[in-house]
Amino acid sequence: MNPATVDQPGPSDQAPTLRPYQAAAIARLATSFAAGRQAPILTLPTGSGKTVIAGAIIRKAADEGQNVLFIAPRRELVDQASRKLNDVGVRHGIVLAGDKRHDLYARVQVGSIDTLRSRAHRLQLNPDLIFCDEAHLYVTTIRKKLLDQWPNARRIGLTATPARKDGRGLNNLFDDLIEVASVGALTDLGYLVPARYFSISEPDMDRVHTIGGDYRTDETEAAMAPLLGDIVQTWLQRAGARRTAVFAISVAHSVNLCAAFAAAGVRAEHVDGGTPLGQREEIFSRFASGDTQVLCNVLVASIGFDLPELDCIVLARPTKSLVMYLQMLGRGLRSAPNKTDCLVLDHSGCVHRLGFAADERFWTLEGHQDLESTRAAREAAQGKEITCPACQCVYSGGRVCPECGHYIAPKGKEIQTLDGELVEVGAHLDDDEQARLQFYLELRGYGERRKFKIGFAYLKFIERYGRKPPWEWNKQPAAKPSLVTERWVQSRLIAWFKSRGASA
Repeated sequence: MNPATVDQPGPSDQAPTLRPYQAAAIARLATSFAAGRQAPILTLPTGSGKTVIAGAIIRKAADEGQNVLFIAPRRELVDQASRKLNDVGVRHGIVLAGDKRHDLYARVQVGSIDTLRSRAHRLQLNPDLIFCDEAHLYVTTIRKKLLDQWPNARRIGLTATPARKDGRGLNNLFDDLIEVASVGALTDLGYLVPARYFSISEPDMDRVHTIGGDYRTDETEAAMAPLLGDIVQTWLQRAGARRTAVFAISVAHSVNLCAAFAAAGVRAEHVDGGTPLGQREEIFSRFASGDTQVLCNVLVASIGFDLPELDCIVLARPTKSLVMYLQMLGRGLRSAPNKTDCLVLDHSGCVHRLGFAADERFWTLEGHQDLESTRAAREAAQGKEITCPACQCVYSGGRVCPECGHYIAPKGKEIQTLDGELVEVGAHLDDDEQARLQFYLELRGYGERRKFKIGFAYLKFIERYGRKPPWEWNKQPAAKPSLVTERWVQSRLIAWFKSRGASA
């Protein structure tokens, strides 16, 4: 195929609207090429719109008569790139096994790595510019051989994590590393939402061996097996009505987790890489629409899955891989209307080993991401990581838990002082106190409906917050319990029955 010899559509009038950091990314890439670089790699967090940036660059390149090839490692990413190109009016063809959206005369082609490996010679592609999506995955002999077919083409890598599980560097494929904005910066700007971390029932990984830079799957599955019930119980207690992605170790582990959620009355489904394509699309469609609330998967949802409404991540898969960890967390950090944060329920211990999503990281093309430098930088800026003994929230930056308000007393002798001024008694409650009041009123409503003893709400409030509810709250009428409150109570009742050796 030689697109330069055929008629092409004229320039599109559907110019994309770019955020300031996206425009800055395009300018930085242009500067890199102007300085003589041939293969810069652009790193931006998951959810920042790397494909939007690529679409803007591709649109301009196609309008100038250049041939462009966009390569992605998975079918979902090919479809995602195609949608972005359609949004900005770029004519393009698809090179994907089983896909009939061919357009052999388009200057722009979007294809999967595996399909291109088998068809590139036959299609006679001649790209001037190549995009490598999820660029950290290309450092293999077979994939590098594909790119070597076009030695004169300029290359742009796209990734949220320019590092690899095996520690190998990316400098044999890319010659410049461009980072425009971090997770923390985009969260401060409101383009991403903050994460709230709870690390509960961490598995014992001392006897689990490492293969290929990560934990051995069968031994990890055995280590996580005792926590199956805790995962569902904790979700019932913490997540309530949140849309949730559960990352499991193996197919069997994911299926068992899905069955446990379903047994608790939660609309849950399982998907893995072997799920037939049509069935997989139906599962994702039900999850996107809200018909399914919990999606149990084996890394299928870690790359190329875009659902901004997703606001809870369950880490049921221990990993040593920073790349895998950040890819899983990134699924829940996209912003959406009425979404304020993403809840991370960590049953894997990952947050203790690998830190927070918003930690500043020191990426390098040379490989072997320095986790200790990252941790040291965060501790210098925010203080050491703290796990609240009252609610298991993991945070940094102070002794007062941001989740439940529990004060962690320091070791040694310290005189405590409080800054501030006198305020009117009975003044309007702040947001956190208002939420606690509403929870208490809903507990009373739940107890009245179930005809529990009058002290039920009082004791459950203490169980959750570690302090007594103010007496004057009893003067207000009870409230109808929300789904979140009902599931929290349900989780505590299950725990109570388990402690008595009975079946819930």
